[in-house]
Amino acid sequence: MYKSLIFLIIVSLCLISCRNGSKSKLTNQQAQAAKLNCKLPRLLDKTIALGFPKIEGLAPSIGKLNMTVLFVDFDDVPATKSTDTVFSIINPVAADFYKENSYGRLEINLNAHHEWLRLSKTSAHYGKGIYEFSPHREFIQEAVDLADSVVDFGETDVVLVMSNPDADAIALGPVFKSLDPEHQIKTAEKQIPVGITSGYDLNHWGGLWLAHETGHTFGLPDLYLFEGQNTLSSVGTFGIMGTSAGNAPDYFAFERWVLGWLDDDQIYCHSNGEVEIELEAIENEGGIKAVIVPIDSTTALLVESRRKIGFDKKTREGALVYLVNTLLQGGSGPIQVRPGFESEFQFLQDAPLTKGETYSYKNTSVKVLESHAFSDKVKIKIN
Repeated sequence: MYKSLIFLIIVSLCLISCRNGSKSKLTNQQAQAAKLNCKLPRLLDKTIALGFPKIEGLAPSIGKLNMTVLFVDFDDVPATKSTDTVFSIINPVAADFYKENSYGRLEINLNAHHEWLRLSKTSAHYGKGIYEFSPHREFIQEAVDLADSVVDFGETDVVLVMSNPDADAIALGPVFKSLDPEHQIKTAEKQIPVGITSGYDLNHWGGLWLAHETGHTFGLPDLYLFEGQNTLSSVGTFGIMGTSAGNAPDYFAFERWVLGWLDDDQIYCHSNGEVEIELEAIENEGGIKAVIVPIDSTTALLVESRRKIGFDKKTREGALVYLVNTLLQGGSGPIQVRPGFESEFQFLQDAPLTKGETYSYKNTSVKVLESHAFSDKVKIKIN
């Protein structure tokens, strides 16, 4: 009984502090609750999947990520641009994106070898096979072999092979990944589990193309839909893993939590009753970043605050509500922005809730009580 009384006092004090503003910290008890109850498990047996824990053995999402950049062209499409020109498409925007989104916890070093490496076959040959595991690996391996005598791959985490952007036969640039040492990229110094290749679509997406593909090197899935006409109807304009051309490409709070950019005490896990809490803008460092309401063992409703800051400068400001379902694989909607998800308009720009607006999902309601320059105060009620 004594322990129960202490617990009730702690909870009461917590609710009071949360109502008093965003500067309050979550208690150790709440942080532990977030860790145990709200860290949706990573259940899919794939290298690319959402949930906890983050897959190990691919690219690091904390500290330094060293990416060696190679440039390749072809007999049928020889390069006419300098490697500096092509490199400037991704540098420094990709590194800046991750510095901002990780709150400085991840530094991406793009180490470019400024030489056009001529591959042995036509661009059409590589374009046909690049979307299958073995041909894609061979494409990257050939580029690495051409550079291996002059490039030190000893500190390399990811190999980025940039194709001549005029080679339209290579339409897209996917990610290669393997946790099996037998099938990894081999260099004189080490074996590398992850590679990225660019395609003709680089001309359309620009530097944030690399930001999207780098997300896959951490194990994050695609958030756009693989089937149907409205491929962006799941997350619309939000999240780099949905589209590289959205109005709000910054990572969702749940993804940042998985990647280690948010701490447990920055996630408020709420499973019963009513709470008022102020959420600091996801774009800024510090503060409580999200409320998460578990729906079941693999699904949760989350609320975070979005502001016109940095790469999110075109977003509508407000409290963004979304579902996470770690049973769904990439391309099938593991994250679904609400309430815009019910709309036929695929970009969902109006999804963030502003002061006075309410959204309900099953037995949970979300109401925005106050909107400030860099935060939203919300009331979450579970009936």
